[in-house]
This record gives sequence, C-alpha cells and structure tokens, in this order.
Amino acid sequence: MRLLPGAMVVVLVSGCAFVVGDAGIINETPASVAQNIVIGKTSKADVAAKYGIPSSISSDSNGVEIWSYGSTAVDQAPTAHKALEIHFGRDGYAMYYLLTEVDPQKRRQATPAQ
Repeated sequence: MRLLPGAMVVVLVSGCAFVVGDAGIINETPASVAQNIVIGKTSKADVAAKYGIPSSISSDSNGVEIWSYGSTAVDQAPTAHKALEIHFGRDGYAMYYLLTEVDPQKRRQATPAQ
C-alpha cells in the first residue's frame, strides 16, 4: 500500500515535460508569434507581458535593441529547442523577429522570419 502513492508520483512526473530556459516560447509556432508580434505595432512592454523577461538583451551600433529568448523541452522524446529573437527600433517597437525551432527527431530546422 505504501508503494502506490510513490508509483503515482512517478507516473505523474514522467508524463510532464520539463522546460529549461524561457518557458513562455516553448509552445510558440510561426502562426502564434505572427499574431503576438506585429511589426511596427508591438512594443517592448507587449513582448515582456507575453513572453516575460528575455534571456539576453543586446544592442547594435544603430541603436537596435535585440531581445533573445531560448528554451529546451526535455521529456520522454528527444529534446526540442526553440529560440525567439526580436529586434526593436529606437522607438521601442518590433522591427524584425526570428523564431527558430530544432526538432532532433525530425532533424530539421524551421526559421520563419518577418
């Protein structure tokens, strides 16, 4: 009888995906990112509200700020990796983004961009 509760925990834990990094992007698709990020209209505040604080923020010599998100999902299947990079102009609005997904099972990479 004491083994049953422990066995139930193992089943529940083994059925869940474990996400390392920015969990907010792990389920994103090219279509969902296109809905969430509208070039020239989506602000830094909008992106932060949707995806949280980015893993890194950098800027280039032209004053473009680059927010980078990355996540890895580890579950029973091989790990899947996603990265989202958003470039903001000096006005604070999105001017470009790139969603990259690597699925080791399919050994392919999709990089839709706006």
